[in-house]
Amino acid sequence: MKSLIDNTYWIAVAHLPRWPTERINRFIIQVVHEHKMTWADFFELDSKVWKETFGFSDKEINDVEVARNDLPRLAFIAEQLDSEGFQVIPVNSPDYPTVLKDNLKVKSSPPVIYIKGRKGLLQEEAVAIVGARKSGNLALEFTDHVAKKTVQEHKVVVSGFAKGVDKQALDSSIKYNGKSIIVLPQGILTFQAGFKKYYQPIINGDVLVLSTFFPKAGWEVGLAMARNVYIYGLAKEIYVAESDNKGGTWEGAIDGLKRKRRIYVRMPKQNEKNANKVLIDMGGIPVDMNGEIANTKNPLQYSIRDQELNIVNEPAGIYEVADKSKNIEREILDLLKKGSFSAKEIMLTLKLDWEGKKLSNFLKSNPNVKSLGGKPARFCISDSTAPSLFG
Repeated sequence: MKSLIDNTYWIAVAHLPRWPTERINRFIIQVVHEHKMTWADFFELDSKVWKETFGFSDKEINDVEVARNDLPRLAFIAEQLDSEGFQVIPVNSPDYPTVLKDNLKVKSSPPVIYIKGRKGLLQEEAVAIVGARKSGNLALEFTDHVAKKTVQEHKVVVSGFAKGVDKQALDSSIKYNGKSIIVLPQGILTFQAGFKKYYQPIINGDVLVLSTFFPKAGWEVGLAMARNVYIYGLAKEIYVAESDNKGGTWEGAIDGLKRKRRIYVRMPKQNEKNANKVLIDMGGIPVDMNGEIANTKNPLQYSIRDQELNIVNEPAGIYEVADKSKNIEREILDLLKKGSFSAKEIMLTLKLDWEGKKLSNFLKSNPNVKSLGGKPARFCISDSTAPSLFG
């Protein structure tokens, strides 16, 4: 019974209306990590306490009140999930995939995932094989080869259950007696036909079905686009079979390159009409039909390029200790890595002899510090995640 109640609260929090993923995750950090509260305790508070303690805007207070009023309906959904063998895994659960947190951080990690199948697959090394829905025969052949290679290396194939490359990746994995994760572009309760078709592989522990969306959400183009981020996020390696210059595969590959992920792209034939060559020119690693790094470029240049990118993006001056001021700045940043704090809390915790205006200017001007808003405003490291919730 307790797990059903907890799941009801998590469903409510994970799908707050029009709240960005990062805002929900930072809200979770505040409640679960910083204040060490249960959701039951949180939802018993009145709106005045919500505003004073968590710095909610009037809109956010209204959204949370709507979620609180919706708890009875969500309880029925939680019960249905449980009775039909689905699992609800919140971001603070040890069963939540570490690779998802590592790749997507606090900004994009889904607050809750819904699964059916052997949850242990979430902790195994995975390979994503992606491509356009209308991919040609060469892309499908490439997908089959990479899936076979992945199975032979005892890794899990991640795909999105769309026509073309996604479906080929799943079918090839099953054909070669491998393991797969299907990432849905819809709520997990609306995939009944798929559960019937893949019943045996799911029961055998070879296929796991995963969704990040509201359990009863139907298929939508927007969800299909959003789902691609999670396919890439679950994988350690990413192979692009074929991409157009727009759409989910393209957006996912571009996002992965921006995140300094290693994106392996099939070298296109001379007369192929796709965007594979463009992705390679943008930093994708060219591979042959078997998924092996192509001989057209020296593979070492990619590791060198990655190192250069890391050097370029290293925040300048954070770790310098040339004078007392730099030492204090470092102490402030180290404190903010542990969570969010108001300026007053920073002053008291570190016993600073700075003037309030100087601290305020430092917090607002430092590119590594992010303001969470509220009254009083709270600050954290801009790309930080609470260590107890995110890797």
